[in-house]
Amino acid sequence: MARKRVVLFLPSRVDPSIGDLASPDLLPLELLHIAGPVEKLGYEVQVIDALVEPDYVRKVLAACDGALLFGASCILGYQVYDGSLVGRAVRQRFPRLPQVWGGWFPGSVPELYLRSGFCDAVAIGQGEVTFAELVQAVDHGADLERVAGLALWRDDALHLTARRAVAAMNDLPAPSFHLIDLRKYYDLAGRQAPYGRRVRNKLPNPLDVPPDQALRGLSYFTSFGCPEPCEFCCSPGVSGRRWVSLDADLLVDRLQEIHRRHPFDVLRIQDANFGVQEKRTARFCERLIESGMQLRWNATIEIKQVCQYADETIELLKRSGCHMLITGAEAASEETQRMIRKNIKEGWTDRAIGRMYRAGIQFAVTYIIGYPGESPASMYETIYEAAEMKTKYPTCSSEVFPYRPIPGSTYWEPSVQAGYPVPQDFEQWGRFFDYKFNSWWGKVPPDVQEAWKVFTTLAPWFDGNAGGRGPISRYLRKRAGHRLRNRLLHRPYEFSAYDLFRRVAGKRAARLI
Repeated sequence: MARKRVVLFLPSRVDPSIGDLASPDLLPLELLHIAGPVEKLGYEVQVIDALVEPDYVRKVLAACDGALLFGASCILGYQVYDGSLVGRAVRQRFPRLPQVWGGWFPGSVPELYLRSGFCDAVAIGQGEVTFAELVQAVDHGADLERVAGLALWRDDALHLTARRAVAAMNDLPAPSFHLIDLRKYYDLAGRQAPYGRRVRNKLPNPLDVPPDQALRGLSYFTSFGCPEPCEFCCSPGVSGRRWVSLDADLLVDRLQEIHRRHPFDVLRIQDANFGVQEKRTARFCERLIESGMQLRWNATIEIKQVCQYADETIELLKRSGCHMLITGAEAASEETQRMIRKNIKEGWTDRAIGRMYRAGIQFAVTYIIGYPGESPASMYETIYEAAEMKTKYPTCSSEVFPYRPIPGSTYWEPSVQAGYPVPQDFEQWGRFFDYKFNSWWGKVPPDVQEAWKVFTTLAPWFDGNAGGRGPISRYLRKRAGHRLRNRLLHRPYEFSAYDLFRRVAGKRAARLI
């Protein structure tokens, strides 16, 4: 007897109409995690990832024919819009097929999905147990109100079922990596190199690897949630500031199993906050060294954690192959830090980046300007600190983004009341989180905007990610460093002139560029 089929879909992370690509190491982890418990119950699960399936709409519709349930997940960005198009197509072709959505974004704005006409339920928070119980309820015709952790639409109003307790990750089945063909992701990495087009969310290669060399990348969730209280983030609302993690020994055992079947070069740990427990981090490093896999790996961490780690742990990070840590400094002034409840003290960011720099580990730091109520002086201070960190520690990657109000965060309602725009439909939401365009809404003074634009122009030159290798490019890279170090953030006319020259001269200018 054929098993009943559950279809899971991950929408496209990038808008193909603007020519962007998505980093191929961003695997459909959300789907692989919720698939495990469902497979354990005896159901067939089919995973379709838009990243590696060019004709994914047709494939989704074919898979849904005769299926028990259609499920999808997305985060902020283009996935929201692309997912809505596929969700509507599924509902139009199969109007009686139950459809459930999950992930950070649907869990923060369930009303948007439940009013859409294509979604029957939204899973909120950790999804493994919730989704398994939902599948069983649908299969047996049971009332979904009995399933904890759901948002439903009842009597023309939002109805939340009982809150789902966070489950220990050690007690959950391993993510179902056998449901995807890792070779497709590895092959995609090879086709993307050399990187002539923008690859969204791609992390730089380790320092001793040529920047255009294709690497086989694997991503993995090792924890759920985050204990930090940041006001601008939706994580405190979605996870309740709970943080649960996979035991370090079990984690390495699972990674070794995947590596034996499909060897990979770089591991991308996709946690919201990997480095919460120093003891676990150290044990993970020790086990990686003992495993002999010789991986490079990167992960997220907090500034204060880097400051607090023992020297021995920092050494273990390097020895185990950690080539990059990613963090959010978010603001330079202590006043703004208190306001957003990030609470990074003066000097901590410099100390953390310095420790990583001296250890030979790249450190990627992000900042935000334009919070509700933030002063222009604070915004300038943040841009200046980002420039200082980049030039003081040349392997440090520092980026400054405009503030975006995130639904589900403490700052969401104050942002709306302060006049920040609120998207009204899926298409607007899908384009709302492109940080490089249409980002200010009159909330950041024009002079600060100009300084930010110059910083974002100079940063790629300083990092060696813009231009060519000729004398003009070498000169401009030197000029970019001079401007950043000396806070000369007024309009850099020579860069505009170079860009015009490059576009007009084309290939004939290659040697000069």
